[in-house]
Amino acid sequence: MFGILVLGLSTAAFLFGRFGCDGQTADVGSLTSQIGGYAVFKCPAVPQPRFDHDGGLRRLVAVRWTKDGQTVFTCSEGTLTTDERYDGRTTVVEPPEFSDAVYIAINVSSLRESDTGDYECHVTYSGDAGPLQHSSSRAPLPTLSSPQSSTDSTLNAVDNDMGATAGVRFRLDVEGGDVMSIPPINQTRMEHESVHFSCVKEDPEFVVQWYKDGKPLDDLPFLNGRFLVTPEGSLDIYDAALNDNGFYSCRIVSEKGTLTAGAFLNVQFKAKVVYSPAEVFLAYGKPGTLDCHFHSNPPLTKIRWEKDGFLFDTYNVPGVYHTLNGSLYFDRVEKEHGGKYTCTPFNDLGTEGPSTPMDVIVQHPPKLIVVPKVLYFRKLGDNITMPCEAEHFDNRGPAIVWQKADGKSLFYPRVTVTGGNLTLTGVRSEDRGVYRCVASNIAATISVETELIVEENLFHRKHFDLHVNSTNKNIVAYWKRPYSFCTVWSRDTSSASSNWNATATSSDGKAILWNLNTGGEYEIMVSCQDEMTGESMFSRSILTSQSKETIGQSTEELHEKPPSLVDDNHPFDIRVERSGTGFNVSWITNKSSTEHRIKRYEVKWYDAHDGSELGSASTEANKRYIVVELAGGKTYGIVVTATSTDGRQMFVGSRSFHSSAAALAATTTSSSSPSTAFTKYYYMVLFGLLIAGFVVLCCNCCSGKDR
Repeated sequence: MFGILVLGLSTAAFLFGRFGCDGQTADVGSLTSQIGGYAVFKCPAVPQPRFDHDGGLRRLVAVRWTKDGQTVFTCSEGTLTTDERYDGRTTVVEPPEFSDAVYIAINVSSLRESDTGDYECHVTYSGDAGPLQHSSSRAPLPTLSSPQSSTDSTLNAVDNDMGATAGVRFRLDVEGGDVMSIPPINQTRMEHESVHFSCVKEDPEFVVQWYKDGKPLDDLPFLNGRFLVTPEGSLDIYDAALNDNGFYSCRIVSEKGTLTAGAFLNVQFKAKVVYSPAEVFLAYGKPGTLDCHFHSNPPLTKIRWEKDGFLFDTYNVPGVYHTLNGSLYFDRVEKEHGGKYTCTPFNDLGTEGPSTPMDVIVQHPPKLIVVPKVLYFRKLGDNITMPCEAEHFDNRGPAIVWQKADGKSLFYPRVTVTGGNLTLTGVRSEDRGVYRCVASNIAATISVETELIVEENLFHRKHFDLHVNSTNKNIVAYWKRPYSFCTVWSRDTSSASSNWNATATSSDGKAILWNLNTGGEYEIMVSCQDEMTGESMFSRSILTSQSKETIGQSTEELHEKPPSLVDDNHPFDIRVERSGTGFNVSWITNKSSTEHRIKRYEVKWYDAHDGSELGSASTEANKRYIVVELAGGKTYGIVVTATSTDGRQMFVGSRSFHSSAAALAATTTSSSSPSTAFTKYYYMVLFGLLIAGFVVLCCNCCSGKDR
């Protein structure tokens, strides 16, 4: 029993020493900081709920801090009231969310040496607050509000009947007073006002340096001529501007050490427009945004839009909305959205006024009305103009630029662009290639390509061995296949203004050209893309006519034949005659001086319908060759070429002919009838001999039996 009594007394003594007579904490703490630093004063709240003697629930309504027995700041009913010595230096710090801590804290910044002293907090509760509520385990805390300065009499005017209780006591020591006596504090000023940051050094010999956001003030051009450092070390800024916002720090260098303290500058002004373009282009049929470029401190509260002098209320315009930053957003731009717009931003201080008018122009996608040809041929030194024009909407056209498809720059100053037309003077070998005309606006970008061929390089390409067959219905072009994809080009030579046109494409070495003018004369050539370099390689051109069935001839061979071999009187005469089961192709010349210079002849025959090569042969001496194994009822073409003793080739001639099926059958029957009769008689005699032998054998057998 005695042991239990001793234990109870010991426990009581411990609780009394821990909480005091009324159960409140009586701890004494210590805080140390330096001039310009900060300190956080925490005051734990007494655990809730707290009941009075009548059983009523008492709630926290105020926390009061005293320094050396004098009230310095009070947090009551959501308002922080401070002594004038702490103006602009105190804020309420609430516990982190989801934290179990129950306390109220005050942050005191820009500490001075005079802030040194003994502090104590006092928690004040109200009277009966109704039935006990268990909605939260944390005591209710006052909300943050702007600090209010007050005299000592006001600070002490807390209702003494509310039941104030003693809290935590602590000691604050501020060091560095022998270097800096007064540090800078946060400043809020209106635009164009003056700003003063205190930084008082204790010794005139100390060196004071000022920085903004870590950079020396002398390195900031926008502050030139607008700031002054006083002899005591403080900073004055004149005509405060938007760019002046930031953190300013004062650094004092002395033999006692280096001390730095800083504060923020907040320059406030009415909301104002800083930029408004004269024209804004929006793409027809696509989403669009019209921005209002403004600055605002304090933050923006609203923006007023006007169109053509009238209020533009997005609530009354379908498909148009306000974004969070005040811009106008169009779901789908229509023609009626065009017009002159102005915006006026507002904040708590008001507005500087509306923007200058912004002319919103609704643009349609560009449309080219004049395009360059697909292909241009020029000789060295020639000039060339490639046209490219776009349609104008509302007297406005898209931007037109020229570029080379391979990414290389144009050859200035030999290249000029006027109204979309590209002019190139003094064509050179390096000018060849694909050119691209690009027309663009906000709505879309389109382009068209053309290719320039410099004829000096044209015939240095690989030869395709191009041949063409012409009928009254179409032209068939066929060539060897050194490349994967080729384009057949044609030009009507009967027209003076005719241009090269891409008539057909093929990847198998053959193409048929349709819809050509009957009776017209055409020049045909083939271009193929080199798989390694991507460059277009062109064949020699061939001249052909649709008036009758002919085999086309190379225009170069016609115009560049060696005069010593062939003249314009066509000395070679090509003849095709039927000979037994084949056709005898022969050629003769009237000039014996030509014959001795021919080394050999080459004969090729083709199917005139599809242009396919059926066979070829070479003969050195004879000027004739018999072509066999040709089916009847078809049209064929014969081409004869000659090779001279010095290795040069020449075109001898060509001829087309038709092989009649009936004639071929008659010839075949006539030529094979003697052989067929002989075979028939042979088998008849053999059969007769077999029968005679069989009869003799039977007679011999019968004679044997009789004997």
